[in-house]
Parts: sequence; structure tokens; C-alpha cells
Amino acid sequence: MMTRITLRVPLLPRWFRWSVVVSVAGLIFYASILTVPPETALDTRPDLIPLDKWRHFIAYAALGNSLAYATTDWNIETRRLAAAVLSVTILYGVGIEFGQSLTPERYFSIGDIYANLLGGVLVLPYYVVQPHLQLVSVSEFV
Repeated sequence: MMTRITLRVPLLPRWFRWSVVVSVAGLIFYASILTVPPETALDTRPDLIPLDKWRHFIAYAALGNSLAYATTDWNIETRRLAAAVLSVTILYGVGIEFGQSLTPERYFSIGDIYANLLGGVLVLPYYVVQPHLQLVSVSEFV
């Protein structure tokens, strides 16, 4: 018989968790719609994945995981919750790309959508590990 390993993890207050989600989404919106990041040498080297794709990948991994943690106490089947979080993350990325197509000096990019999608998929390991986490309020954690 295998012993199930559980790790105690603090569950931060709901308002804080959602503030992080809004902050990450807001930062993505700001960097994608309101500003144009400068092109770097890493964006133009043909032998590397452009830095811009890495930015998308990391940003959407952060968005998906912050959203997963914010919804971790919802009483919804794990598969459905994972699908919903992944869907919202991907739809936000697609929406941002459409918004960029309407913004001067920006453009719609399928490559960026793929980078967003791959970053968003990084939320799935959270749902594999989650059954092994015992989420406790911060006051009980200390």
C-alpha cells in the first residue's frame, strides 16, 4: 500500500489571489496593446526562438497559473476547472492578438497565439499536483 504524500500550502485570501490574476492580465494588456516593446538582438537572430515568443510563453503561463490558484477552492470537478482555466487563458491570448490587429504599430500573429497556448498549457501540471496539496488559510498555516 502506497502512502499518499501531502504538502501543506498556504491559501492566500481570495481578494489577494484575484488581485494577482487582474495584475497579470493587466500587465499583459499593457505590454500587448498600450505599448510597443523595443526590438532586441534576440528578436532578430534566426537561430533562436525570438525573445518576443518567450515573453508570450511566460506571460500566459503566469496568467494560467495565477488563475488556477485563484480558483483552487472552487467546488468544481478538477477536469472541468482545468479546462475552464485553460480556455480562459487561451481566449484572453487570442483576444489580445485581435486587439493588437486594431492597434497602430502592432499586428495579429499566429506565432504569438501558439506561444500563448503553449504557455497556458503549463497550468496543467498544477492540476496533477493539486490532489497532493493541503491548502490551509494563512492564519492556520503559521
